[in-house]
Amino acid sequence: MTNTQPMSLQDITEQMMAIAREFGASDAKVVDAAALTVNPELVRYCREPKCPNYGTSGHCPPHGPSAREFELSLDWYEKAVVFKYDLPVSVLMTDERLPVSRKIHETAAILERFAGRAGCVMTMGVATGGCKSLFCSEFDDCLRLKGGLCRHEGLSKPSMSGLGLDFTALCELAGWPVNKVTSESCASDGGMGALAGLVLIGRTP
Repeated sequence: MTNTQPMSLQDITEQMMAIAREFGASDAKVVDAAALTVNPELVRYCREPKCPNYGTSGHCPPHGPSAREFELSLDWYEKAVVFKYDLPVSVLMTDERLPVSRKIHETAAILERFAGRAGCVMTMGVATGGCKSLFCSEFDDCLRLKGGLCRHEGLSKPSMSGLGLDFTALCELAGWPVNKVTSESCASDGGMGALAGLVLIGRTP
């Protein structure tokens, strides 16, 4: 009979970081879930000026958990594996970023599945960009809003901004430099930015 020891949380997070990098992420870090900064005011920008994804899916405001509900739920988790994809600002400010946004949802889904199989009872993936425009742009509706199953269940994730997660604070927490996007950096050939996602994990509910 084989005696298999459960993986430690440190082993799980180290493997998750390695998986993220193997999948193409520019970097990945582990932070305490309690250290994440949630600012409900950020959700207001989903509504005014109105984001094209606002109200279009079960993951985007005003649907899904509010920033306050999300902030309270952080007590359920111990760690967050955060990852980013670097890309030129000239790409970041156009629809050319959409494949990268999809990649972030895919990365979060892979990491979340791994964490669950490794013994984490509580997992939650968070990505960048509204899932409706990324995965269901050819459809007029979101099945979840009609009480059905998501067409991409397990793949689409709530967006960082829709939950009030502060991207700048997240980058600072991970030790990543934050370059402010300006008209000058958009015009520059060498300006770089990033898109990020994360997976929250916990051993017990």
